[in-house]
Amino acid sequence: MQFETDRLVIRPLTRADAAPLRAMIFDTRVVAYLRYQTVKTSADFERIFQEHFLADRTTTFGLERKRDHQLIGFFEFHVTGTTAALTYALSPAAWGAGYVAEAGRRLMTYGFEQLGLTRIEAHFASVNPRSGRVMAKMGMHDEGELKTVTITSGERVHVMMYALSRADWQRASA
Repeated sequence: MQFETDRLVIRPLTRADAAPLRAMIFDTRVVAYLRYQTVKTSADFERIFQEHFLADRTTTFGLERKRDHQLIGFFEFHVTGTTAALTYALSPAAWGAGYVAEAGRRLMTYGFEQLGLTRIEAHFASVNPRSGRVMAKMGMHDEGELKTVTITSGERVHVMMYALSRADWQRASA
């Protein structure tokens, strides 16, 4: 399964993506509020790369920039029934260029049309409001605080949620 936008190829990850993905996963700025902050060793990375990133070809995607064929990020759907939580990360060199919103809009279409989802959620740490703005650009609606958690650094973080229902997506797409 592969998709394109004006500037991106959204595709399953391959073995050739190991080095750029490893750089993202080991960059504390990228994973500061993601579940991958616990990946600390090459063995940890190899395990999640094999068991998750390479194995899951319908809900985990790499973002490849068309102009230079560089892997600049990834998106994941964490599906429970007909609802999915959308997670994404982007290499710092690609921050601020609108790639996440561009890919996210295309992947929400995939989620609703091909995966049969009725709701897509995305969560972000309140200390990272730019992530919330990206979710709004993808057409999602602010649903406020989901919970407060303590992350591995000991920092307490307010987890905020945006969401989009299939019905709202269909109305916006009409």
